[in-house]
Amino acid sequence: MTSINTNHGAMAALQTLRAVNSGLEKTQQRVSSGLRVAKASDNAAYWSIATPMRSDKKAMGAVSDSIGFAKAVLDTTYEGMDKIKDELVTIRNLMITASSLPPPATDGYSNWTDYQPDAIYDQSQVAKVDAEIYQHWQQINSVVESASFGGVNLLKNDTSEPTLPGAKTEFTTGYVNGQVLTVSIDTKDTTMINYNRTVDNLWNAPGSENMGYVDGVLWSANIIYPITYVDGGGVVQKNENTYTLRNAEVRIAANNLDRNFYYNALIGQMDERIQAVVGGMSVVGSAQKRVGMQDEFNTNMIDNVDKGVGRLVDADMEEESARLAALQTQQQLAVQSLNIANSASQTIMQLFQ
Repeated sequence: MTSINTNHGAMAALQTLRAVNSGLEKTQQRVSSGLRVAKASDNAAYWSIATPMRSDKKAMGAVSDSIGFAKAVLDTTYEGMDKIKDELVTIRNLMITASSLPPPATDGYSNWTDYQPDAIYDQSQVAKVDAEIYQHWQQINSVVESASFGGVNLLKNDTSEPTLPGAKTEFTTGYVNGQVLTVSIDTKDTTMINYNRTVDNLWNAPGSENMGYVDGVLWSANIIYPITYVDGGGVVQKNENTYTLRNAEVRIAANNLDRNFYYNALIGQMDERIQAVVGGMSVVGSAQKRVGMQDEFNTNMIDNVDKGVGRLVDADMEEESARLAALQTQQQLAVQSLNIANSASQTIMQLFQ
């Protein structure tokens, strides 16, 4: 039956055209976005899995930045410690040189904290070595003060920082299952100067637990403060005494002491500090290795998350390309069918002619 009120063919053609246009719109969205699951309505299950994975990836990206910062801090610390180790070796070697030189003449005056100049001593060969030693102590102090990255300096412990021992330095290195992973090292393992200490002592002697590697005293017939000392008020001060060997030489001469014995004692203490710094460098090196491994793992995890999310939500562009071409053809045919259906009613006019 043909009706001039209801065009069943046009209605069917229109429904087909609407369906084709809907499919074409979805395909165009997938082609333009590269996603087959862009929102929850596309596929609620896949979308609910992919969304937290994307969040985890952002956290891993933040961790990657933190790891980069940690690597820079540790690299700076290691280079500073390596330079200080070289300076300590140089000072030790200069002390060996001084021990082989003739005993110097002095003004004969010295006490435990004698900063007074000694014009007689200054003319000796030992004094020339002593002056060079002072420059290397100053260089160590300069390295300690400048070995900072992003405001973090692991070579010195300020009065505002935690007391030693027991303080830890932590670096963020991972994020797994909602948990932040860290790598920590003892602050004491990297500290050269601790401005938060309360005592001076020989290295590794009882009561020296909160000293840095170049803190405390050396001893050779007299007390020597290489870099800093604790004053009578318990405050750490920079040592301004330009002499390292002079007061020991004065006391050795005044008391007719065995010069070789006291120089050997001094050189042995320097060797202990050098070995201590080397031990601290091994700790930092281990932390560098672990942070590097964690960085590689974190990078791989980010790649795996990308792959996993891609498998769930990414569009297959080859498939979408083929579907787009097919839908465009279907659209053209649907439009043509609708035109035919709309023109069918015109044939009724011929029945009444």
